[in-house]
Amino acid sequence: MHEYRVPLDPRKPGQFLACCGMFELADISAPGGIAAFERAGQLFALNTDATFPPKELKLLPAAEFENKTLEPLTLACTGGELALNWWLNETLTGKSAFKTWGGQQTPRRVLEELLGELKGTIAVEEMFAWTRYMKSRFGVDARAAWEALDAGYSPNDIGQDAATFPWVEILAVIGLQGFRPAQQKRARYRYSAWSDPLPIAAARAACAAPWPGLSAQTFEFEVAVRGQGYKTFLFAEGVNHA
Repeated sequence: MHEYRVPLDPRKPGQFLACCGMFELADISAPGGIAAFERAGQLFALNTDATFPPKELKLLPAAEFENKTLEPLTLACTGGELALNWWLNETLTGKSAFKTWGGQQTPRRVLEELLGELKGTIAVEEMFAWTRYMKSRFGVDARAAWEALDAGYSPNDIGQDAATFPWVEILAVIGLQGFRPAQQKRARYRYSAWSDPLPIAAARAACAAPWPGLSAQTFEFEVAVRGQGYKTFLFAEGVNHA
């Protein structure tokens, strides 16, 4: 197996979820891998026969869906396909609390533009720091959110490009399909970076509800509105367990 060791800031929900997205892609390409967060959540260790960065990531043609702003997507990746629809509610009839885009923006257009930025080769250790200035993003990376809040406005409101981290955005969108932070109260969510090596099914459960005896670091973040219906994931804070 390959061992990938990816540094991250676990207080950034986008980076945590991007690690989860790596795990999801690894499981499609080469089932049987295990993963854990080491060093108090600051290092993601993934053991898998899959290869990163993935050799194939592309959207498949659109299916019939009336509301394009909520259109489910199918992503072709090395070894198979992945359905993406976490922005829909449980009955698949409306939006979920995690839907972050607004206006006429569609998940297909955003993901296509992000995927279009993935050119050339990059070391796995550098994926989370790789940045581009662009308008399209899902708002899962707190660094881009901080830029908007610090400036006092959202770049989306005036059509301005903002610092965007394509690999984090793409991988976090993939991670959210199977790894879902647990809602605590309105607009606040909690996730746990498990420290014991786990297979993917157990890891998905540990993310939302770590069980007694499992070593994990837990964080809580807020989903904030950033103008015209757009939302963003803010920096998380550590949670002390009683």
